Amino acid sequence: MSARRPAMLLSAAALALALAAPAAAPAQDEPEADAGEAEDGAPAAGPASARSAPSAPPMAVPADFGGSLQVVRAPAGAVGAATASAGGPEIFPDARRVWMTVRDTDPVPIEAARRGGRWLCSGGGCAAQTGDPGQSPVGDQILRSIKLQTPTLPLPLTVWGRLSEDGQRLLDFDPVLLGRRSYRHVCAYRPVVDPARSPSGAPAAPPPERVDACRDGRPEPPPADAGELTLGMQWPKQSEMADFHYLAIVDSCGNARVQPFQRTFTVPVLEVASGACGRPDGKVLRVFPGGGWLRVTAFNLHAPAAGNVVNATYRVTIPPLENLVESNPARLLFPDPLADDLKVDCGPTPIAPPRAEPGGAPSPGSPRPPGPRPPAAAPPAGPAAPQTAAQAPSPAPPRAALPRRAPAVDPSRPGPQPLAHGAVVISPSPLRLGNCRIRLTGQTKHRLVAPLALHVSLTRTDQMRGGAPIELLQDGTWIVTPSSAEFPLPPLADDFDGDARLRLAVYSDPLSPQGKVVLLSDAGRVASSLRSNEPGDPERARRLVGSVAIHSVPLCGEDNFETLEAAGSCFRAYLTVPAMLATLQITRAPWVEKPLVTRSVLSAVGVALAIDRYDPVERRAFPVAAQLGGFVQTLGEGRVGLLGYVGVAPTVPILGSGGNTTSFGFLAGIGLEYITNEAGPDEGLKPAAFVSAVVQVGQAAPQVSTSGRASFGTYAGD
Repeated sequence: MSARRPAMLLSAAALALALAAPAAAPAQDEPEADAGEAEDGAPAAGPASARSAPSAPPMAVPADFGGSLQVVRAPAGAVGAATASAGGPEIFPDARRVWMTVRDTDPVPIEAARRGGRWLCSGGGCAAQTGDPGQSPVGDQILRSIKLQTPTLPLPLTVWGRLSEDGQRLLDFDPVLLGRRSYRHVCAYRPVVDPARSPSGAPAAPPPERVDACRDGRPEPPPADAGELTLGMQWPKQSEMADFHYLAIVDSCGNARVQPFQRTFTVPVLEVASGACGRPDGKVLRVFPGGGWLRVTAFNLHAPAAGNVVNATYRVTIPPLENLVESNPARLLFPDPLADDLKVDCGPTPIAPPRAEPGGAPSPGSPRPPGPRPPAAAPPAGPAAPQTAAQAPSPAPPRAALPRRAPAVDPSRPGPQPLAHGAVVISPSPLRLGNCRIRLTGQTKHRLVAPLALHVSLTRTDQMRGGAPIELLQDGTWIVTPSSAEFPLPPLADDFDGDARLRLAVYSDPLSPQGKVVLLSDAGRVASSLRSNEPGDPERARRLVGSVAIHSVPLCGEDNFETLEAAGSCFRAYLTVPAMLATLQITRAPWVEKPLVTRSVLSAVGVALAIDRYDPVERRAFPVAAQLGGFVQTLGEGRVGLLGYVGVAPTVPILGSGGNTTSFGFLAGIGLEYITNEAGPDEGLKPAAFVSAVVQVGQAAPQVSTSGRASFGTYAGD
């Protein structure tokens, strides 16, 4: 019993030491806390380089890096920074060509290690194991979606990533027609200078002792149609147990982006519509309409991620962002028209082109495709201290010829009016003759390389048929192309009498089989219908883009459109036929007779030019009109009078409304009357004053009316 007791004590002590052995690993990192300081006492390069990351905890399930392009492993037991020397593997393949930007983490230790500073593999003990250099399903599964975001979209729009019926991810929309967001403000580190390429006889450049953090500039405000593509990615589940600290995403053009490691992450990219990389600048990753690939690397600087794994790289295939092989390709995305881009116009007067705004769409004759200007040339490499992209001077871009400024349009004059959900006034003649049309203006229409389907509706709202407004257009399909961006309104005859209230509306038609372009605001809600084998209802998919209420006013409206504010009320002139029911008339010729009072009933009829003030919105005239006219009257005893007068009369209609001026009331006026006598000598010319009870039959008839400047219909705004 006594001999067994010491043996048990020794076994317990050995077991305790074995259990404590893994916990001793962090203690080996304590001396490395000052590894970031220079030998001469210089401060450390940055906070992240002054202290190594803690070692990875023991893993119950080892991470599987199958399908990776490359895996870098450190020597067994190497958990701290090694002595700086050449020969170790690079964090980025061919770092002498790669421009790099670092987001959401400290860039100093990453850039210092990339330039040859101290990190886990800088001593040359790490070995790279190459996997399958071609396409791998594991790497392709990292890309989960491609989304598009613009300043006018409330939520990002998925353009690729949804599954089809056979499990294949599809391209829903082609974003090539949209503008490109500017990334000029992003600061990036230039490629690494190779010490071996120093001038002959010069000593090799030592490893960097200090790296300055790269600071972004002030971003440019993006225009409304600037689209930003974002790749949604997910690290392979089979290697999720690894404890990586950073992610590096490198494109095929020499641009890299580094960010903190996350299982799911997003990366902004720029679609290069021209199909060429251009000069790399590291500000944003490039993708192409024809597809391509990215390298996604998860790595650590001071501790292995799993066992002795330092980093792992996967090749990710980027699908084509255009579809040129299928019979029913993805529809092109197009920015929504602005409020002033849709205009209704009458007559041959051309519409002045809109003034180009800073940061807007390029001019029609510009050879550059929509998107930012090519990045500036990279500064030449040399032995001097590296300069950040934010500090590097860039050559000024060539100054383009400024477009000619269009003459300012006077809004108080008749002319084209936008379909901005307002109200306008016009005479009925242009609508009846078919001299009006809708135009899509603006610079963005020049990007159309496929037809855009719109739907036009023109309804009469002041009269109903079956409880619904009367539709005046038989076919409202409008197919817009850069060379044909007008929709002529047909001549209106049926259900249009001139004095009418119309509503002109333009709708998007995303499900039309004749259109190959979808507006941004429609894409999110019609995506499922466009992918479905069963066609959706085109009418239910339509969305109101622009509208205007048209007040057609006989004798008052101009031959082109005016806003209600500019029009106000108008003075109109029309012919009326007064019939005197009873007249009290006084005539006097002092050189011939005494004052004469004449009473007559139903004895006079005439014609007069009436002038009144008319409100085209309320469709109501001022109750009193001025008249200039004359009539023939029977005075009795064989006398006939011809009276020319200036007077006033009521305009309150007793039949109809609007252009109808038939009224009953009193007519008062003064004038001159010539009286003839069948039984005796003529009485001659006499002054006259009269008051009559009259019935006036008049009609501001649109069938015989003319437009404003050709008659008395010129507006005088209130």
